[in-house]
Amino acid sequence: MSDTLFGTDGIRGKAGVYPLVDEVITRLGQVLASRLHYDFPNISDKHKVIIGHDGRESGESLAAAIAAGLTAGGIDVDIVGLATTPCVAYLTYAGNYHGGVIISASHNPAADNGIKLLGHNGAKLANAIEQELESECLSNKLFAEHPHLGKIARCQDLCVDYTAWLRGEAFPDLDLSGQKILIDCANGAASEIAPRILKAFGAEAVLIHAAPNGTNINSDCGATHPEVCASAMLGQEYSAGLSLDGDADRGILCDSNGRILDGDTILAGLGKALAEQKALANDTVVATVMSNLALEVYLEKCQVTLLRTKVGDKYVSQEMRDGKHNLGGEKSGHILFGDEHGFRGDGIYTLLRVLQAIQSQKAALCDFASDYSDFPQILRNFKSSRRCSLEELPELHAECHNIDTELATRGRTVVRFSGTEMLLRLMVEADDIELVEKSLQRLEEAARRDNILAD
Repeated sequence: MSDTLFGTDGIRGKAGVYPLVDEVITRLGQVLASRLHYDFPNISDKHKVIIGHDGRESGESLAAAIAAGLTAGGIDVDIVGLATTPCVAYLTYAGNYHGGVIISASHNPAADNGIKLLGHNGAKLANAIEQELESECLSNKLFAEHPHLGKIARCQDLCVDYTAWLRGEAFPDLDLSGQKILIDCANGAASEIAPRILKAFGAEAVLIHAAPNGTNINSDCGATHPEVCASAMLGQEYSAGLSLDGDADRGILCDSNGRILDGDTILAGLGKALAEQKALANDTVVATVMSNLALEVYLEKCQVTLLRTKVGDKYVSQEMRDGKHNLGGEKSGHILFGDEHGFRGDGIYTLLRVLQAIQSQKAALCDFASDYSDFPQILRNFKSSRRCSLEELPELHAECHNIDTELATRGRTVVRFSGTEMLLRLMVEADDIELVEKSLQRLEEAARRDNILAD
C-alpha cells in the first residue's frame, strides 16, 4: 500500500484500485469533514460541499463514497452529477460552499479516475493542505459519527448558474450571433452544457464526441487529439473549433484552415493583445517549464516577460496569485486568467476570451497569433525504474548541463519524472530539428548509463 495519495493534480489512478476504492475515499470524506469543521467553526447552519463528475463509469460510485464520508461527518452534500471542472469550481465559490469535490481524471482514459478537492474560493487546495489531509487519511485516527448527519441532494440544475454568469457577468457584451462553432466534447463533462453556453451568446454549437457512455471519454478525441477537430473544420463554415478534455478545464482551438492553436499559441496571442491594450498585469505571462522557448522569444519582442513554474496548473495559479498576474497557463491548453475568473482552467471560457479579443480587433481566428510558431520540439517518455532528483543521476545531469550550454539561446532541455506515471520525460527544443534529434539521443544514452530506464 502506497504511503502517498495526492499527486500533481489531486488523487489519480485506476478506478477500483487503491487508492480509488470506497474504503479510502469514504475515509477521505471523513477527514475532509473534520477539516471543514475546524476551518469554519462558527457556522450557524450546516457546512456544505458540492460534488460533480466528468461522466466516467466509476464517477457516481466514487461520488457516493466520498459523500458517505462527508455526511457521516455532519456535512451536507449537493451532487450536480455530470459537470465540468470549471463549472463546479465556479459553483463552489459563488454558491458559498465550504468546499468542492470533482471526480475526474481530466484527459486520462476512461479506466482512470481521480479526486480534485477545492477550497471555499473554488481553487484547488494548496499542497500543504493536501499533505495534511493525506496524513490524516493514512493515519489510524478514528472518526466518530457526527451527532447530526449530513444530507445528500441532487442539484443538476445548478449548472444553469454557471451559464448565466458567463453570459451576464463575464462576457455581457459578447455577441456571437450567426457564428457556427465546432466543439469536440471528448465524450465528457461538457457534452450537455457546451451547446447551452454557445446558444446563450447567439452562436450555434456543432458537437462531435458528445455522447458519454462511461467508457469512451477522451478516446481518440478531445484536447489530446486536436487534429480530429482540425480535420473536421476543413471545408466547413465554422468560425472556430474547440477541443476540450474530459472535464473541460483545458481547451485547444483550431481555425477554419485547420491550424491548431495550443496553449502556447493562445498565450502568445492573448499576451500580445492584452499588452497592446495595456491590460496585461505587470507585462507578464506565467507558464510552465514545458512551454516552448519560441513563446518566450515571441513575448520578449512584445516587451512581455515569461515566468516559468513547475508542471501543473496549480503552480501556475499560485505564481499568478502571488505576483498578481492575470494571464498564464500550460501548453496542454490550461489557460488561467486573473481574479475575474478565479484563476481557474476553463476551455470554454478561454474560447470566449479569444473570440472577444478578435472581435474587438475586427479580425478572424485565422489572424490570431498568426505570426507565432513553435521551435521544433521532441518529447519522449521512457519507463523508469524509480523516481529521483536529477542530481542523483550524474550522467544525465551532466549531459543536460552540457547541451544547455551548447544550445545557449537557440534551445533548451527539460528532464522530469511524470507525477502520475512511472515515466522519465526527456524533452529538447531548438531552432533546428537536427539539433533536437541529436541532443535527445545524447540524453537517452546518458539516462541508460545511469541505469534509470526500466526497459
